[in-house]
Amino acid sequence: MTVPGLEIELLQIPASIAEDDGSWAEMVRVRNETEAAALGSFDLAPDPGGLLIEYHDRWFDRRIYLARMGGRIVGRGFVELPLEDGSCVAVVEVEVHPDWRGRGIGAALLEVGERKAAEAHRDVLQAWIVHTRGTDDEPRVAPPTGFGSLPAADPGVRFLREREWTLEQIYRISRLDLAASVEATADGLRRGRESAGDDYDVVVWAGATPEERLEDQALLYSRMSTDAPQAGVEVDEEVWTAERVRDNDARAEEGGYLLLTAAVRHRETDRLVGFTNVYIPADRSRPAQQGDTLVLSEHRGHRLGLLVKASLHAAIAEHSPATGVICTFNAEENRYMLGVNEALGFVPIGYQGVWQKKTLEAR
Repeated sequence: MTVPGLEIELLQIPASIAEDDGSWAEMVRVRNETEAAALGSFDLAPDPGGLLIEYHDRWFDRRIYLARMGGRIVGRGFVELPLEDGSCVAVVEVEVHPDWRGRGIGAALLEVGERKAAEAHRDVLQAWIVHTRGTDDEPRVAPPTGFGSLPAADPGVRFLREREWTLEQIYRISRLDLAASVEATADGLRRGRESAGDDYDVVVWAGATPEERLEDQALLYSRMSTDAPQAGVEVDEEVWTAERVRDNDARAEEGGYLLLTAAVRHRETDRLVGFTNVYIPADRSRPAQQGDTLVLSEHRGHRLGLLVKASLHAAIAEHSPATGVICTFNAEENRYMLGVNEALGFVPIGYQGVWQKKTLEAR
């Protein structure tokens, strides 16, 4: 698609923030302003250094295509290729700053992204998009799961539906005020400990995963790709090793994050059977971003999710007292975890649509 004055170029991702020529920081600003226009706040906005570490993850091929008008960055296309053997998936996302929509820029970026996915022989395309909340009295679009809905008039919803993408799943974005949830945290700890009894306890660490827990943590990360609700989304089973856990921990530190983890230990076997973690940005007063939360299916039914989440919230007060807010994402059909979060004080602030498009070969 030809748009007068539009230039699309591959961003050369810097090795460090010190090596940025300004393009990376400008791209992050445009990304954050675009997301905030949908969410209504900058709660999820990473700083340039924090976002950069995601592009140093050697288990993915991640690229950004910049859209420029008159030299100014006005949007971006994101292409992610998981590197698991036999993967058929490509994440292809488009963001255009609200001030520049309606000119064909998004369509041009999507064309590039879909072409790059085809060249990589990926025939299942996915996008994870933050949308406006809308109102209950306007037309809405629901996924096949039947859980959650998005406003049909949302710019991203219209854009993707017009291009034969299908809405497969909705994630609720929630926010927790830690100061206001002190009593809920204490109650969660009490109820979680009562249900866990003498069979389980919780271990907490800040920063790198202890060497003796690397294998357990690798298993838990691997199970995240198979045990979390996936609806109709094609999923590559991720293979995590101790090396990959170390790499993940090191990149978090590189990006200025305090990675704080709480894990459930099965006392009889001394194995970790559940965990939750949070990434606290370099500016400790900014909202912390929830990482993963999982309890292995064979150990569910003991309120371990409640116990480990409440334990993490209590640990934040100790390790980062300046942190006052946590943001998290949960699939709308994951009623158990939504119930846990609501009990701890989380409130919804937005929604993320999980979109998918299959080429003729995949159908």
